[in-house]
This record gives sequence, C-alpha cells and structure tokens, in this order.
Amino acid sequence: MRNNRSQAPFSSNDYTSSPSYTPQPPQHRGICTAVIGSMTQAMRAQTVLGEAAIHATLTKISSSQAHNGCAYGVDFSCVQSGNVRAVLERAGIRVRQYLSG
Repeated sequence: MRNNRSQAPFSSNDYTSSPSYTPQPPQHRGICTAVIGSMTQAMRAQTVLGEAAIHATLTKISSSQAHNGCAYGVDFSCVQSGNVRAVLERAGIRVRQYLSG
C-alpha cells in the first residue's frame, strides 16, 4: 500500500474559507479555589497538582467563605477545574467545596 502524503484530506484553509466559521477568542475563566481544610492537606494538594503539571498556589480561606471557621485551600486556573477534581480525587484529598472566581 502506498502512502501519498502530498495530498492532505483537507487544508487549514477549508475551515477559514467557510462562511459558517467564526474564530472565537480563548476563554479565560479566572481563578478557582478548592477549599481543603488543614494547611497540611492544602500543601499536599498543591504538591499533587504540581506533579500533574497543574499550577496551584496555597491560600488561606476567610471564615466567611469557608463556612466552618478558617481553612486553607489551593487557587488554580478555572480552565483546569475538571483536571483538578480528578487529580485530587485520585490522591484521596477531600475537598470541602469549590469556589469559582
């Protein structure tokens, strides 16, 4: 069987020349927070997320946001929400709540 690479099934111009194609700007959904609880567990969450190539920063959660006194959590890009939930669940880290920014 002969592979003819000179003929692509479509070209990149096929999409842009179509009248129904409208380029969309990337969506930046801000910063989300996973409320963890103890500082130790929040630090562990930050480490686990870093190992999964997800940037997260440790943050202290105010009493008004935590609903159960002071707590710690990790801030991360909301674009990574699904990945963060999966990684923390696999690591066995219990998240009290997720706050979206």
